[in-house]
Amino acid sequence: MNKKIVSLFLLYLFQIIATSCVPCNCASVGTYERIYIGLELKAWDTSGFQNIEVSDFVYKNSFGLSLAIESELNQIAHYKPKLDLRYFGFASAYACDCPHDKYINLDPIDSILITVTDTQTQETTDVTNNFTAYAYNGEQVTISELFENLSDWHDGFQIDMTDYENIPDSSIFNVKVILESGTELDEQTQEINFE
Repeated sequence: MNKKIVSLFLLYLFQIIATSCVPCNCASVGTYERIYIGLELKAWDTSGFQNIEVSDFVYKNSFGLSLAIESELNQIAHYKPKLDLRYFGFASAYACDCPHDKYINLDPIDSILITVTDTQTQETTDVTNNFTAYAYNGEQVTISELFENLSDWHDGFQIDMTDYENIPDSSIFNVKVILESGTELDEQTQEINFE
């Protein structure tokens, strides 16, 4: 009788373990060195339901820029997760925690400088503080505040021009991404005509 009870109990226990073990099928994890090599800049008209790239003219209160930082990745480590005994039991039925790739920025971004050149007078003005971005929590922040809050830099973001008092009607915007080493990634827009 005791052998039957123990056998039933072990069968029941095996069923619980087998059904609660959810394999994560986690992909390989890599560690990469990131080297910034270039900058892509686009001017946007943000007045509609969907942003469109500026081709003719735009209103000053609906102008934005998108920055995409081009980089090279060199894999320096590779790790394939093995079966983890933590996944045996009830807790594994609720969540699966796979590790993520890691990125090491060899020459991190130090700052961004945005200038505008009046095409009539060729006068150049620093307008970095005229632009804002949205943080992860949806709060509107300045560019310097955005970089203070980013724990890990992602390769691109969009900024909106929120102060346009000192912006000429015919402008060329220049964006410089300055790395910690002093290297500058530089790009400019075509001539932007404002109404």
